[in-house]
Formats: sequence, structure tokens, C-alpha cells
Amino acid sequence: MEKLKTLIVLFKAHTSVGNNVKLSLSDSVLTLNEFAVMEALYTKGAMRTQTLAESILIPNSSLTYVLDMLVESSYVERIKDEDDKRCLLINLTKKGKKTFEEIYAKHHQHMLKIFNALSDEEELELQRLLKKLGKKAEEVYAHETSN
Repeated sequence: MEKLKTLIVLFKAHTSVGNNVKLSLSDSVLTLNEFAVMEALYTKGAMRTQTLAESILIPNSSLTYVLDMLVESSYVERIKDEDDKRCLLINLTKKGKKTFEEIYAKHHQHMLKIFNALSDEEELELQRLLKKLGKKAEEVYAHETSN
């Protein structure tokens, strides 16, 4: 029964934090998926579409649409991969970087209001526990779906 309670607490926290993420972006020019793409590119640099999709957990079909919108807005560009001419890299433009930095500043301040509830040690422990739980969930899913 305690495991069920933990699951409910996890879902409620996920919903509450997710609602705040949406709120922090509500008056920006970006959708949540566009923000996720730009955040990944901002922190990790240019990457292939497949790597980007895996990084932000958006299906390729949805990512293509999001990238088209970001290219149309001149926030990202598709450039040839010098290592493999058959592939394209997705990269933030100067306009995209500037826009992301402006939006992220407000988003970050909003998220601090939530995460300041945790000490630095608690935050690290939460990260550790969530990674452990996520890894186990992936293992169970892979095992259950391979049969």
C-alpha cells in the first residue's frame, strides 16, 4: 500500500510542477515542446534530430513539426553534419539563443520558487532517487515488452 501512496505523491508532484512550467511559459512566444528543444540545444549544442528526440523524449513525428515551426521563426537552423554529409544537425541561431535566454530567465525564477522548498542536499537526493526509479522503470518496461 505504501508503494501506491508513493506513486500518487509522485504523480501529484509531477502534475503540480508541470502546471508551473506551463505557467512560466504562458506569456512567451514558445510552446512547451519548442522550449524543450531550445533548452537542449542551448545546453548541449547542435545535434542530430534523432539525438534531440531521445534527449527531450518527443516522438520524431512531433519533433519534425516543432523544428519546422522553430526554423520558420528563425530560432533554429538545419545545417549539414560535417562528419556525415547524409545527416543534418539542428542548431540554435543567434536570434534563438537570445530569445531562449530571455524566456529562460523568467522561467528559472519561477522554478526557483518551487525548488527552494528543498535544500541543496535534498535536491541532489531527489535527483538520485528519481534517476534510480526511472532506470528501474525502464528495465521493467524493456523486460515486459520484449516477451
